[in-house]
Amino acid sequence: MPEKSKLDAVQGVQSLEVGLALLRSFLVGEQPCSLSDLARRAGMHRAKAYRYLVSLQRTDWIAQDPESGLYEPGAAVRDLALDWWSRQDLLGRAISEASSLAQTQDETCFVALWRSEGATVARVFQPARMVAISVQEGAVLPAATSATGRLFAAWRDQPGELVASRLRRTIRTAGVSVVNGDHVAGINAVAAPVFDDQRHIALALTLVGPAATLDTAIDGRCAQALRDACARLSARGAASD
Repeated sequence: MPEKSKLDAVQGVQSLEVGLALLRSFLVGEQPCSLSDLARRAGMHRAKAYRYLVSLQRTDWIAQDPESGLYEPGAAVRDLALDWWSRQDLLGRAISEASSLAQTQDETCFVALWRSEGATVARVFQPARMVAISVQEGAVLPAATSATGRLFAAWRDQPGELVASRLRRTIRTAGVSVVNGDHVAGINAVAAPVFDDQRHIALALTLVGPAATLDTAIDGRCAQALRDACARLSARGAASD
């Protein structure tokens, strides 16, 4: 008997299946959205959809903006997606490299991915020292002022869209993007790209720390350590495809 038929023959939890169907219809549609839009999309009465939304909010699968009242994916969706991605070969190896860099460079290191919202922090690793820079997983970094945002913009966008042509050329030539307090005063950052087999930027590794300790010279130890790590990841990513 096919696996699908076997599952159909077993009684499940109908309310759970209805709730997951509602969640799926929400995730594949336009976000954020209102209760009425979501109920209509799921083909469900508004009052019934609301009860399921309450449970989905309680378990962090859906979040509601307190000002607009619109619904958007919650932290549990992000965590599940990142957990799935971390099991994929390239991201899993990038996470390992970031963990190692945090210790060898004694600075905070994170892995970032590109999502529809922009450059997004996926995993953060802290150095052994007591004082470190706090970076929130799931944070979206601006293209104008952050090293990571500029890095993605330099390789993803046409000149002049998110970064100036001159800055774009500088980043591409150096192989790293650096900021000296541009995003947060007194905080420096260096970011480097990891490429897939088509030479498209797949993700980024970023070191961030106090201006007093984080060297942002393009030929400095932090930049070189990032370039070496990203070169290893890019080479293995291309070889595995």
